[in-house]
Amino acid sequence: MREEIRLGNEAMERNDFETARQYFQQLLSEGGTALQVRIAENRLRDIQDHMDALHDPPAVKTRARRKTTGGKKATTDEPPHKVVRPPEKPIVVIRKH
Repeated sequence: MREEIRLGNEAMERNDFETARQYFQQLLSEGGTALQVRIAENRLRDIQDHMDALHDPPAVKTRARRKTTGGKKATTDEPPHKVVRPPEKPIVVIRKH
């Protein structure tokens, strides 16, 4: 592994993206194997994505309020429904055939 890739990776671990960018761009300007160039290009793309995320935070959607059709709730004189609970110990009948 080339020294520039190692130093660039270490700088990225320290969140020093400007120094990491310099190392990877140095590798691209000097040239290297196809694999080294691809690694440097990918790291530069990662750095750019990270910097874009810092400068442009994602837009936060505001929640839409639910619209009511009738305005205020109509009051009625009817009592609410009565809740019927089952007995605590239900009787179970088992019939043999």
